[in-house]
Parts: sequence; C-alpha cells; structure tokens
Amino acid sequence: MRLLLCGGGTAGHVNPAIAIAEEALRQDKTTKILFVGREGGKENNLIKKAGFEIKTIKIQGLKRSLSPSNLGRVLSAIKAKKEAEKIIKDFMPDVIVGTGGYVCWPVVSAAKTMKVPRAIHESNFTPGLTTKLLSGKCDRVFLGVEDTKHYLSKKAKTLTVGNPTRETFKKVSRHEARRSFGIADKELFILSFGGSIGSEKLNSVVLEVMEKHSAKKDEVKHLHATGERYFSEIKSEYKAGLKNGCAIVPYIDNMPVAMKAADIVICRSGAMTVSEIVEAGVASILIPSPNVSGNHQYHNAKRISDLGAAILIEEKDLDTEGLTNKLILLENDKNGRKNRAKKLKELFIENSAKLIVEELKNMINQQK
Repeated sequence: MRLLLCGGGTAGHVNPAIAIAEEALRQDKTTKILFVGREGGKENNLIKKAGFEIKTIKIQGLKRSLSPSNLGRVLSAIKAKKEAEKIIKDFMPDVIVGTGGYVCWPVVSAAKTMKVPRAIHESNFTPGLTTKLLSGKCDRVFLGVEDTKHYLSKKAKTLTVGNPTRETFKKVSRHEARRSFGIADKELFILSFGGSIGSEKLNSVVLEVMEKHSAKKDEVKHLHATGERYFSEIKSEYKAGLKNGCAIVPYIDNMPVAMKAADIVICRSGAMTVSEIVEAGVASILIPSPNVSGNHQYHNAKRISDLGAAILIEEKDLDTEGLTNKLILLENDKNGRKNRAKKLKELFIENSAKLIVEELKNMINQQK
C-alpha cells in the first residue's frame, strides 16, 4: 500500500496521522508512506521525529470574519492544490487520508480531481470547518464520536472508529511509566499542560497552585509543561524555587508515558488529548480553550464531564483557589479517581488505527 497522509496546525491533527502510519507499517512493512504538511508548520517536527518523510505546501487558513485578506488566502489555497497535485502525481498513492487542519483542503481536493481514494478523520465531537467542507468529497469520513455525523451532510459516508493514539500507549505499563518518571508507589503524580502550544492563563494559575499547594506536600509530585513559546517568559524564581517534587518544562516529548504515570491530569480538552486521557484511564480536570473554532474543546470536555468521568472548569472560571479545591477533591478520593477512570474506559474504542487501516484497504480494493 502507498499511503499519503495530511494534517497540521496542531499536534492533535498530526498524532492521529502518525498513529495510522505506524499501524499501516505494523501490518505490512512494505507500506510506503508520505506526509504532507503546511510550509513552516512547527508540528511537522513531530512527523520527522517519528521517522516519516514529509513534503510541505504553502497554505493559509481562512479568517472566519469578513476580511480582505481572505481573497489572498483563497488564491493561496488554489495554488496549494496545484502543489498537492504534483506531490500526488509523483508519489502515486493508493489512498489519501486527512486528519484535520486547513492543509487537508488542497490535498483531499486534489485527490478527488485525480480520482484517488480519499478519507478524512474527525477527532472532535463537533467537526471543524475543513471536515465540513470535505466530507462530501470523501469516500469515507472516519469519526471519533458517533454523534458527530449529525453535524455533517447526510451524504457523508461516515464510519465511527474512535481516535487513533500512538503505539506507546499500548507498549508501556503504568508501573514502567511511573518508574521512568521516578514516582514511588505511595506518591501522587500530577501532570499539567496547556496543549502543544501552551496557555498563558493556565500557566499562570497552575504555577500558583504548584507554589501554594503541590510544593508543600512531600507525597505529591507535579510536572507542568508551559509550551515552548511561554517557557522563556516564566519567572526565574519559579524555575529555581519550585523544588520538592515540582518541575517545569517547556514540552513533554513522551506524553503517552507521562499520562500512564499520572494520577491526575490538568489540561486542555482537544480531541486527541481527551482520547489519550481516556486510553490512559486517568482522572482529569479539563479546562477547554475558548480560542478554538466552534468551541469544540468545550463540547469534548462536556461530553465526558456529564458522564462523571472528568471535572470541567471553563477558562473564565479558572482561578488558583478553584483549581486547588478541585485538585484536593481528587487527591483525597482514590476510589473516586478509579471510578472516573472506569467510566472513561467505557468510552474507549479499541484498535482505532487498525480499524482505519483495514477500511483503507477495503477502499483500495473497491477502487480496483
């Protein structure tokens, strides 16, 4: 199989594509894989680190408000489609999969023009603009959540498969994960982060929680990732002064291991982050980003908080006292944490990447 994957903008769009690529190779080592990303996208480094080849195209997303700059962006998208057509012609894929982000539009559109089997995967509960635009042009629309289909055209050929996560989640045990982070059996490990980009508000509140709460408890270990762009701005006294089991880093490369090791996770609620929490089966406090299209992070978090599987705090309500109180609630209720984890597991669709790869093979066979 010759598989072309596209996705970008955030790690949440790239990681599912990497998971699909890894599964395709696991099933057949002769599989040829190529990624297409947006030129200058920092998320492309994830693909390179995973060992895959990537080509880039110039593309900018449309502004949702009326803006004169949109005309230039439309012209850029048309030009990007031509670039995508050349990549497809050179690589000659059997099938193309988009996993989100505006880079998918020119690639999938080019695939339709060139009559190459194509699919997209939507990880969020409420689909993004790209998925809405492309769903009618695809042979399959893979969904992370069944109810997402109600937001799409009735003509969309949907298949609910869950959200594919990296193989590392399956390979590492909780015991191994905790040992790799130096967490003792009796210690409670809190993991917090604001997504691959980071969050200024979340950083500010979490650092105060670490200083006033976590650092004062010998049995608590707390690791916080600020995001690369914010790390240099964090006050030096925090970096030097937060001892006693607390640490601040710009980014966590081995997130699957960190998730498996954690007792409590404090984070945003992008679809892939939520899926990783679900697979790890860890209690969480979710703080949706209000700065995303369609407020989809809120809907992701609301879905599992309504089931009692997570605690939801909207950013407008986020403060040090409130977050500390929720944290103490989870710290003091080990059985409650286990019950939340159990409810999360009920949402998990196993072998998502495998289901996708098997369907891609069906699509190729149907084309032949």
